[in-house]
Amino acid sequence: MAGRSAVKILGMMSGTSGDAIDGVLMSFDRSGAGELLWFDSCSFSTAEFARIQKLMRAADSREVTLGASYIAELYARACQQFFAAGHEKPDYIAAHGQTIYHHPQPVDWDGITLTGTLQLLNGSLLAQRTGIPVICNFREADMAVGGQGAPLVPFADLYLFGKKAKRDLMLLNIGGMANISVIRSGRRPEMACAFDTGPGNVLMDAAMQRAGLGNYDRDGCLAASGRSNRETVARFLSDPYFAAPPPKSTGREYFNSERLAQIDAWQSEALSPADLLSTLLDITVASIEAAVRAAAAYIRFPADLVVAGGGALNSELMRRLASRLSGLAEVKTSEALGVPVMAKEAMAFAVLGYAFVKRLPGNLPAATGAGREVILGELHPV
Repeated sequence: MAGRSAVKILGMMSGTSGDAIDGVLMSFDRSGAGELLWFDSCSFSTAEFARIQKLMRAADSREVTLGASYIAELYARACQQFFAAGHEKPDYIAAHGQTIYHHPQPVDWDGITLTGTLQLLNGSLLAQRTGIPVICNFREADMAVGGQGAPLVPFADLYLFGKKAKRDLMLLNIGGMANISVIRSGRRPEMACAFDTGPGNVLMDAAMQRAGLGNYDRDGCLAASGRSNRETVARFLSDPYFAAPPPKSTGREYFNSERLAQIDAWQSEALSPADLLSTLLDITVASIEAAVRAAAAYIRFPADLVVAGGGALNSELMRRLASRLSGLAEVKTSEALGVPVMAKEAMAFAVLGYAFVKRLPGNLPAATGAGREVILGELHPV
């Protein structure tokens, strides 16, 4: 890279929704300033979606072993699609892979305290398929120094949005799970805290799939036609996760389709699909509202709440969120600050990839609880 004026990194992300691979190319100049050059997405087929859902729910050792190569092949195909469309190629790929299991809570095995996380991706295979060096496995280094390995997006949130903040700012990403970054504005913006708020779209998606109504509730239309069961919302929010202080992180291993059976068992009469979707949407909105109100310990209100991820495209979710936060935070999408709502997480991994290339720490202890800052990722050369 000697003598080159810019480093171009393709950030790639397939999230807990497991429905597509998003890719963004960012160019970083010598000063470290980044520019978004292009954004695209490669959707999974019905069969691929089903296989990835199975990998996330109940994969055995054989499926995990083969799954890493399977995900690499899907990422390589996405790259081929992106480049065939005329998109410029990168110097590096920074890929998250597919999270299969995330266990940040310490457990004891034979007197040894353990935490762990697993993102399926055969980085060497992806590098050979594309002819481009691959940076991946970003979470483990943070966990090795006592962090939860998540959320990692806050590092990029500070990079992408910190200097744009006119007042204190909260960045909310709603994918399968939802996470929030809380930034104090000023001459030197700083990350006050960041954590996973709880389920984003995961329970709503699971309910739609269980009912055979599709992979997700497009625009929240079904939820908008239903009536929420307030008692169920309150009972769900009594889960200890929501009361736990940050730093904290969660995933499908905690909030998953099994929770739907739990909710069913609470009912004296079965909820209709519309009422269940409305109830699940309110669980997501109420847990986010609680997280925003908890941010009062760190920032000044009123503040801005900037939303990205698939949830930002759900107008019913956004309507209810804005209603509940009226007078406390102005709710807008990341588009207002120049970042496409579906591109932000892939952009985050491009930023983390750049930090790796420059040998800079990529974690924020305020977000993950790590004992110190560390360089995140590992390189798979061509």
